[in-house]
Amino acid sequence: MPIQEVANHRDVRAPRLMPSAAQFSSVHGLRRSVSVVALMAVDAGAFVLAVVLVPPASGLGWVALWPGLSWRSVLIACAVIVVVAAFKGLYGRRYVRHKARKVVSAWTIAFVTTLVLMLVIAPAGIGARYVVAWLVGSCLAVAGRYAYDALVALAYGPEGDAPPALLLGSLDSCLSALPTLATLAPANRVRVVGLVVSDGGSGSDRDIGKAPLIVADHAHLKEALSESGAAQVIIADPRALNGQLQSVMDACRSGGVALKVVSPGLQPHADAVTYIPGLDCPLFVVRPRPAGSGSYLIKRAGDRVGSALLLVVLSPLLLIIAILIKTTSRGPVFFVGERIGVGQRPFDCYKFRTMIHGSVDSQASLEAINEADGVLFKMRDDPRLTRVGRVLRRLSLDELPQLFNVLKGDMSLVGPRPLPLRDYQLMEEWHRRRHVMLPGMTGLWQISGRSDLSFDAMVRLDLQYMETWSLKSDLHILWRTTGAVVRSRGAY
Repeated sequence: MPIQEVANHRDVRAPRLMPSAAQFSSVHGLRRSVSVVALMAVDAGAFVLAVVLVPPASGLGWVALWPGLSWRSVLIACAVIVVVAAFKGLYGRRYVRHKARKVVSAWTIAFVTTLVLMLVIAPAGIGARYVVAWLVGSCLAVAGRYAYDALVALAYGPEGDAPPALLLGSLDSCLSALPTLATLAPANRVRVVGLVVSDGGSGSDRDIGKAPLIVADHAHLKEALSESGAAQVIIADPRALNGQLQSVMDACRSGGVALKVVSPGLQPHADAVTYIPGLDCPLFVVRPRPAGSGSYLIKRAGDRVGSALLLVVLSPLLLIIAILIKTTSRGPVFFVGERIGVGQRPFDCYKFRTMIHGSVDSQASLEAINEADGVLFKMRDDPRLTRVGRVLRRLSLDELPQLFNVLKGDMSLVGPRPLPLRDYQLMEEWHRRRHVMLPGMTGLWQISGRSDLSFDAMVRLDLQYMETWSLKSDLHILWRTTGAVVRSRGAY
């Protein structure tokens, strides 16, 4: 009976850099924090100890063996080791973090990286002694990790680092799922700390043996997550949700916890079950796991570098546009509007001003002749547009100042388009799930019809992009956006 994770809040769509307060303060959260710090100390200490032990073992003094080597170089090497180990997942669960193959692989990458750095800052330290120090350090790291995990196992038991989870369903389904969860492979093993049942009252006169206490019913899942510090919610029986699937997913997303489903009918090799909202009935799609944190970091680095380069290259064009706006109409060059970004947090979005000064105050009087659907506000012949603004809108040049937003980190080059506060307030709840990713200057909907699309269709394209995101898809969207802009398709 495999357990499939619902792609609900993970990786590039909504990276949660810090755990929630309840998770951090829980016993599991504190153990994980202490474990990460201890393992970082093991890795760094292994290299420092190797550097210290190599001279006496070789019969040479420190100065003779390490001429010109400073402790600054040693600290840089330790930092590289810790960063590489983190990227390799060596500060995660116990079944991964002491595998000798993964540790040696991480140390090899760190060795090459540090070698390049030392060729610049301390070339005198390079030599056979450097290779010996890294070999000794990697062996000490493997031994130190095994020793640390042996001590942890003695203190907390073999599964002491298993994440705490709430089991959700009917009481019978939860009780029947408990033995299955106990037999999971170490990579998927969890520690059930409570039951969230639809028939909670009926369990008061039943013998539930060694099962966890019933902590809540479905309506109080958010409170149960906060009180228990659970890191996962596992649905034992979807039929017991009684139409409350969406509220369960929202509670998991807002609490930053993973949602999983006991799925006897799905293939064990399926990597992820993605929930597609906004349809008449729930739809789950089984497909490979989307891009992870490494790709996300590349995306963010590309955003910063790309936006900086574009601002430099396009600076003459930006200056010309600014002069045209200033000399043809009264008012500032830039329009700064409040937009809703990632996590439904507002930010100041920059655009070239395309309307007469004070146009925002007159929008209410034009709502009756709005040509878009009830959420968006669009008019093909908006009377507030200036002559220059009309051309800028047609060519999408008014959005070029958003490169500053990308450089600041408020936006990405590709992502769901940021919408005004007025549109956000008119959204349905499922529309707002588009805000779990950084907004972008362009997106999938812009190459699929732009303003010709209905708002619901636009949001579904945003969700499709978020669930299938990859660096390749971003490059594809950027390429096709150029063609859409040149053709001015759907722009107004």
